[in-house]
Amino acid sequence: MAAIGRAALLIGALAAGLALASPASAALRFRDCGGERIRCARLSVPLDRAGTVPGRVSLLVIRRRANRRTGKAPLVFLAGGPGQPAIEALFGFGIFHPAYLTRDIVVFDQRGTGRSGLLRCPRLERSNLLQAGAPAAACARRLGVRRAFYTSRDSVDDIEAIRRGIGARRIALFGVSYGTKVALGYASTYPDRVERLVLDSAVEADGPDPLYRDSAEGTPRVLRALCAGRCEWTGDPVGDLAALVDRIAASGPVRGPVVDARGRVRAGRLTSEDLLTILLAGDFEPTLRRGLPGAVSAALGGDAAPVLRLFRRALPLEAMPPPPLVFSSALYAATTCEEALLPWDRSTPPDPAERHRQAAARAAAIPDSAFEPFDRAGALDSDTLELCERWPHAPVARGFGPGPLPDVPVLVLQGEEDLRTPVEDAQRVTPLFPRSSLVVAPTGHSVHGNDVTGCAGRAFANFFRDRPVESRCARRVRRPPPTPPPPGRLADVAPHRGVPGERGRTLAAARLTLDDVAVDSSTAYTFDPDDPSTARGGGLRSGSYRIGRDGTLVLEGLSFVPGVTLSGRLRQFGISSQRGRLRIGGSAAAHGLLRVERRRFRGRLSGRSVRGAFDPPARVAASARKSPWRLPRL
Repeated sequence: MAAIGRAALLIGALAAGLALASPASAALRFRDCGGERIRCARLSVPLDRAGTVPGRVSLLVIRRRANRRTGKAPLVFLAGGPGQPAIEALFGFGIFHPAYLTRDIVVFDQRGTGRSGLLRCPRLERSNLLQAGAPAAACARRLGVRRAFYTSRDSVDDIEAIRRGIGARRIALFGVSYGTKVALGYASTYPDRVERLVLDSAVEADGPDPLYRDSAEGTPRVLRALCAGRCEWTGDPVGDLAALVDRIAASGPVRGPVVDARGRVRAGRLTSEDLLTILLAGDFEPTLRRGLPGAVSAALGGDAAPVLRLFRRALPLEAMPPPPLVFSSALYAATTCEEALLPWDRSTPPDPAERHRQAAARAAAIPDSAFEPFDRAGALDSDTLELCERWPHAPVARGFGPGPLPDVPVLVLQGEEDLRTPVEDAQRVTPLFPRSSLVVAPTGHSVHGNDVTGCAGRAFANFFRDRPVESRCARRVRRPPPTPPPPGRLADVAPHRGVPGERGRTLAAARLTLDDVAVDSSTAYTFDPDDPSTARGGGLRSGSYRIGRDGTLVLEGLSFVPGVTLSGRLRQFGISSQRGRLRIGGSAAAHGLLRVERRRFRGRLSGRSVRGAFDPPARVAASARKSPWRLPRL
């Protein structure tokens, strides 16, 4: 997710002050709301179009006028989620440049999100969304009968009301992640109103799968590509993952120590579903996925700390809800639990035991191969099942129209590293349209704007210029290699160049520790919404670190290699001008003090002088991140 910035806040404030919401049958009255060619309006739509439950929802709609009027169908943008408001999802209208040269761009917050009747459930907003059964049930009670009217079909009918309100004969649709499901739903319900479609990170019309079989299906391909010729410690990363899953099934969760951001050692545990959580978090924080093959190998060898620490880093990205204006967890729960194809009868009372009994029975009929390299037990631990296990009885939600799907130009953009909506999903969606093009880019989830090769952007531009779309991205991206299993002892560390013996190994361990800080802190920079210029964390073995907003790194007994600790301070950590002092201790280390100046260090270890050079680790800059907030699953 990403905020549109200060301009969006201004738009939102002005749009919120629009005098009256337009009824759904009337033409939308757009007003200037502060941006060039940008106008805002409100559209009032029924909560329940059948009229059984009274009430209305006021939708905020923003239109950016085309640079030149050509009469082409306007492009409607649909955000992810469910729960993400489209206006907050955008950085601005720049990503639509090839389209808005000749088309109006229409963006609206879907019902229940952002500034379109935001749904709120405070208890759920403070909960771990991976374990949210009880808070979701409380949310259902809070919403009452309204909870049934925030489905994808309701959003499809809202789009149709907007189309009529702007007076367009047909519209083009651009959906991202969950937004692709809504786009497909609109296309099957109102096929003659669709001019073309762009589907970025495609979700199938009846998806997502609450058992995550599509993510399991894509995992072997993604892990093998990650490790191709670069994981010298293993010849089979997929087999290693399956072996750890089997061990968990036989012996219970992985258990071991985890060091928190204050340096306190906690007891950690990890299930097979948690391994999937790490992989999914890697869609947005690549260091997590790069660390998994080595951490799995270490766990199989008896060292659980690396994989438990990866899960500790992944958990905030996957589990903690963003602020309500950025993501409505209430809308997420309502849409998911009212319409998902859950593995129990919809008439079943909200009894977790009975619903899980039915889920287990249905999962037992699915071949083992559908869950590999994970297993059936992990699939039944799905966060989606837990979210909905106490949700009140939900009648079958209104489905999309019967189609047929329109024969229109369709562009499907897909990240080859994406495991939320993997390539395999896109490969099933693309053939549904005779005039479709699938472009697989070397990136993760949400392709447009994240593909550094520019391949997706060129495809988007050519698509809206009615030019041929190249289906292959010729340019490859050089990714950092996967992280190897960490040393289990100082004797396993190769000495720093030019310094033999224990002192050389200690210096190399110090460098590995600083490298580890650079990797570990990348998650904190991604996640912290209050101050993304600071980070703090625990060491792999012990101690803690913090990085201030001025780039000063403070270490307190931090240990990455057993028996080697670092304390001290480095100013401008991670850049070529870093400088400071590091005190090295620990039961296995050559003790002493190092002074660091740019790439050089000098000092004394075990009473003997040492000097040399090492490049500073590449600290991840907060400004390089597009958003600290990411939706838990889609």
